[in-house]
Parts: sequence; structure tokens; C-alpha cells
Amino acid sequence: MTGRLLTLHLRSRGAPTFLVGVGVIALLAWAAGTWLASRPYFDGPAARVPVVALAPLLAALLLGPTLAGADEDLERSTPLPWRAWRAGHLLVAALVTAMALSVAGLRAPDTYGAHALVRNALGCVGLVAGGAVLLGARLAWLPASVYVCAVYAAAPRQTGVVVAAWAWPIQPSTITASWLTAATIFIVGAAGYVHAGSRAPAVRRFRSGGAP
Repeated sequence: MTGRLLTLHLRSRGAPTFLVGVGVIALLAWAAGTWLASRPYFDGPAARVPVVALAPLLAALLLGPTLAGADEDLERSTPLPWRAWRAGHLLVAALVTAMALSVAGLRAPDTYGAHALVRNALGCVGLVAGGAVLLGARLAWLPASVYVCAVYAAAPRQTGVVVAAWAWPIQPSTITASWLTAATIFIVGAAGYVHAGSRAPAVRRFRSGGAP
């Protein structure tokens, strides 16, 4: 029975599409990172900053639609331990994303490679999970996209603790503050999603008699 429920859950959330998408992103990240690192006019592996910043973001954006079903209110009315299901869903998705992307940066893992990809995957998944709680699954991509793109565009040259904390998506993986920030974002976003789930659309909540 549990296996059948799990299969139905994964299908209803679009898990196959998510898995294929993450695989494609990992493959493209590997190709782009290898090309950038091999160009003589770039700074070797350090030139992979765009890949480290954008590949985890794109993978996390694919996760957004899977964080809610077609009818979130109907699902919550069923007698299932939804907090446990949400926790398992998010943790497995984060693990799959981090593992797939880490393969793309194994050639030089310490220099904008596998380690930074794992860090950014955790941070971006946390942002998307938090976005689902605040804005709903359809708009869960918005906070992560705005934040990561803004940090990448700003491209701060300083390497102090404060800068490393807020500009974590483009920091070297050797900076502890960037890991602490990404881990905190993941924990907060995951905790919020596990506790509250994805925010239901306003129209649906109004029709079902819930608070607007």
C-alpha cells in the first residue's frame, strides 16, 4: 500500500520530469564547466563561476512545481502524515540534486567545482522551499531567481565574512561563511515547508472557505 501511495505521489508531483531535468542540467553543467576551464584566456577552473551559480538554481527551479499537488487542499484532507511525506520529498530531492551536480565538478572539486555546487544546491533548494511556503509552488522559483541573479550581477570583489555570507552563491567553497549561510537557508526553508506545506492559490483558498 505504501509503495502504491509513493508511486502515485511521485507521479502527481512530476518527479520523473524533475529527475530528467536535473540529469540534463548536470550534463550541461559538466560540458560548460569543462569548456570554461579549458579556455586559455580564462582563469582555469576559477572561470566556472557562472556554472556554479546558475546550474543549482536551474535544478532547484525544477523542484518548485513538485512541492504541491494538483489540489493541495484535497491532499491535506487525506489521513496521511504529510509532514513526514514533505520532509522525505524535500530531502530526497535535495540529495538527488546535490549528487547529480557534484558529478559535474569532480575534475577540480575545490575550485568552483563539486563542493561549491553542493553548497549552492542546498541553498537554492532552501530558497525554493521557502518560496513555496510564502508564494505557492507556482511562484516558488521567484525568490531564488531574484536573489541568485542579483548576487551574480553584483559580483562583489571583497572576500570578508559579511560579503561571503550574503554573496554565498559565487564564493569559493573554502569560505566557511558561505556554507553556514547556505545551510541556514536550507534548514529554514525546509522546516517551513515541512511544517506548513506549499501555500494554496488565493482563488482556491477563497472557494474552499479558507482564510484569504
